[in-house]
Amino acid sequence: MATKHYIGIAEPGSDNWSLSFPSFPGVVTTGDSFADLVRNGRDALATIVEAMEETGEALPPSVEDDDGGKDYDPAGYHDPRSVIFPVEVPGTSVRVNVTFDNALLAKLDDLARRQGDSRSGLLARGARMLLAAERGN
Repeated sequence: MATKHYIGIAEPGSDNWSLSFPSFPGVVTTGDSFADLVRNGRDALATIVEAMEETGEALPPSVEDDDGGKDYDPAGYHDPRSVIFPVEVPGTSVRVNVTFDNALLAKLDDLARRQGDSRSGLLARGARMLLAAERGN
């Protein structure tokens, strides 16, 4: 996985914060505090990126790209605060050779088939889940 960064626009409200991502129209979240907003923003961004990955939709340019982040017009916001959010995106796939117990491999293949996934897709998803659990996400 690689990391890209996207701009989120935070706005204070009377009793909470709101956040939108100019590069992802319609992706919004709120938080009771700025810290809550940042946590919720990370989740919202990760969710939309994962959904786009699953459907094969191309991601918009990130701040690392030449034209990434240029779609932000501060005039459309009240007291905006820019926040840069990191998100993991798919990297280049690499072919690996692994060894499994035959019975375990059969169970994995059956699970992948029932979920409409490939063996590689299932193993990658499992690895992502373990990494996220280790980070506490």
